[in-house]
Amino acid sequence: MVLVGDGPFARISTSTDSNVGPLLQARARLDRAVAALRDAEAELEAVRSTREVARGIAERMQSLADDARHDAEVAAAGYLAASKGGNASLNSMGAAFGSGRDLLAGLGGVARISDIAGDAEQLLEITAKRDAEADAAEARAEEAWAAVDEIDVDAAEERVADAERAVSKARSALSGLKTRVASTSVAFLDTLPQDSGQLSDQGWSTPVENGDLTDGFGPRPNKPLPEVNDFHRGTDLAAGCRTPVFAATGGTVVEARANGSYGNWILIDHGSGVSTGYAHLIDGGILVAPGQKVSAGELIGAVGSTGASTGCHLHYEVRIDGSAIDAIPFMAARGIKLG
Repeated sequence: MVLVGDGPFARISTSTDSNVGPLLQARARLDRAVAALRDAEAELEAVRSTREVARGIAERMQSLADDARHDAEVAAAGYLAASKGGNASLNSMGAAFGSGRDLLAGLGGVARISDIAGDAEQLLEITAKRDAEADAAEARAEEAWAAVDEIDVDAAEERVADAERAVSKARSALSGLKTRVASTSVAFLDTLPQDSGQLSDQGWSTPVENGDLTDGFGPRPNKPLPEVNDFHRGTDLAAGCRTPVFAATGGTVVEARANGSYGNWILIDHGSGVSTGYAHLIDGGILVAPGQKVSAGELIGAVGSTGASTGCHLHYEVRIDGSAIDAIPFMAARGIKLG
């Protein structure tokens, strides 16, 4: 394998080394494993946060249930005291309601209690109401605790552990392959930029809805057209001509023009060394201008078949520090599936 030219537009020839393909495939597997690990770690964080919120709700519901049960027990004590009748009932009720709880408000105060002291049946109704309220509160608390138990943190932790093992396995496979192939292939692979999570926290969008993956990042054993590069720097997503094309995330348009084999082309700078490119847009389908600010999911163009293209599709690129990387794991790490 040799490089012809330099920079992000270097053309790669695989004629001198057939191992570059397996190396790139191993590198792509590692990238995907790392993306899956990030997803699993994000899921674990979300699950833990959800469980903490659910636990807080359950503890509050349990506190309310305990208060309701206490009030029901105090009401029951009042009923038992009233059912004895006479002055003894008032003395017993005073003791029952002297616990510091605010059941007096629910029963209308001391005067009200005195009025109904001789009416055990009315106090029995109050007691039954308090008991029903306590039962309902306890049922809600039980449901809240059941909701906490349903949040499976252990499973999320195991998915992270599985993802970590997959990353370790992919890294070992790539390392082992590097020791067995030509140094020129390894040197090329080491020049590819690493996605260090730049811009992972901002919103991302699919560049084209319902696009079918027809060609991925890497060497081309069979070139679709003579004038295209031996190495494919983007991800091809087949879609009908005039299908809307959207900005993958927020940024500033750097290029919006005809660009050789790319045909009608848009390049957007997102900051932190990340940029995305959109090629083969239809004539008249460039809807933005250089210097324009765009947001994630904003309409920027329309699918076409301009430049070196065999049919309507979007050629989508992700670049880090000017060099193209595999867009599939990069986007997957940000919640977007291509194709």
